[in-house]
Amino acid sequence: MTRNVKRFLAASLLSLAPSVAFAGQVELGFPDFLSQRNEYVSVREGSFEIAQVKGGASVGPALENLFVSNQSGATISLGLQVVTGTFNGVFSPYPVPTATLGGFQISAPTPAPSFSQQYYWTVNPANPSAAKTCVWRVDIADSAGTCTATVYYGTYGGAVCTVDAANSFIDINTCQAQIVTIIQ
Repeated sequence: MTRNVKRFLAASLLSLAPSVAFAGQVELGFPDFLSQRNEYVSVREGSFEIAQVKGGASVGPALENLFVSNQSGATISLGLQVVTGTFNGVFSPYPVPTATLGGFQISAPTPAPSFSQQYYWTVNPANPSAAKTCVWRVDIADSAGTCTATVYYGTYGGAVCTVDAANSFIDINTCQAQIVTIIQ
């Protein structure tokens, strides 16, 4: 299937998704850890496939650099929800000012057969479900010695969340990944 057909199908399927979901509902296998369970919240979800590049060695533990381009108009903070591996810390500057690139790094284990990282960037760390917030889940998988990555997202508070596909990649041999997300 060509890339354009995949995009068309993905856009068509996303248009069928409801714009308002019951808080706590799980779509795309994406648990809602932010909102309270007794109210409705506006949630939008989707996913991106990450480009594969060829590198050296074989599938094994690898570094994941998870960046964010802050175009939200406010300073954003990181919230970790699910970390598989060792959290190595955040990159400077942190918190991330508007119009700046920030991020963090994880030393991930060998995917056997897969693992996930789930985190969010928000303009209000005290109440992320009530403010511009992008929740990200990065799934890394090893399928017969080839690494793949899929990025899922959920939005809160009118945020626009996307992936910078030109600067995101996963090494098919080592599973080393660089994921660049954008919050607006």
